[in-house]
Amino acid sequence: MAKVTGPLMSMDASGAFGSTLVFGKWKGKNTVRQLVTPANPQTAGQMNARNRTRVTGAIQNWVNTTAMKAPTQTLTDKERIKAVTPGGQAWNGFLTATIIGAQGLTYAAAQTAYAALTAPQKTAWQTEAGGFTPAIIQVAQAGAGGAAEDPMTAGEVFFIYIYGLSMLGLAETPGAVPPNYT
Repeated sequence: MAKVTGPLMSMDASGAFGSTLVFGKWKGKNTVRQLVTPANPQTAGQMNARNRTRVTGAIQNWVNTTAMKAPTQTLTDKERIKAVTPGGQAWNGFLTATIIGAQGLTYAAAQTAYAALTAPQKTAWQTEAGGFTPAIIQVAQAGAGGAAEDPMTAGEVFFIYIYGLSMLGLAETPGAVPPNYT
């Protein structure tokens, strides 16, 4: 961003000029930049990325607000995740990157594994996720063009979370029976 003194032969300027430049202040200094019209393509790929971000955001929120512990653990998941997070990285960014994986492959694998469960097994995951303090919630999903789709169930969100923990070596690969947090 360019810094300017006396823009447009004045001591101060703000707003668009000629549909090409925008004048304003940044940290108390006069600046000028190119006018950019943001795009929101809402393609299927873009919406899939946003859906993954929504789900990992809900997971981070739960991890950050619960004091519950995984079976046989003395530390909360947040403390355990922080312990394996590489130096210089934030635990939540590291967890998100792990859950999503390169090009969303880990996330897709978790969804495929969850889809392979039977209806009673999915109900068990849903029941467990709803019994937490606070409860894991369902997450809104959107399709191409921003059209609303069925929300992701709390049980699937929990399954994806445990799948991510398994990728960090902090849990067993999830299967038919969900872990019972206390």
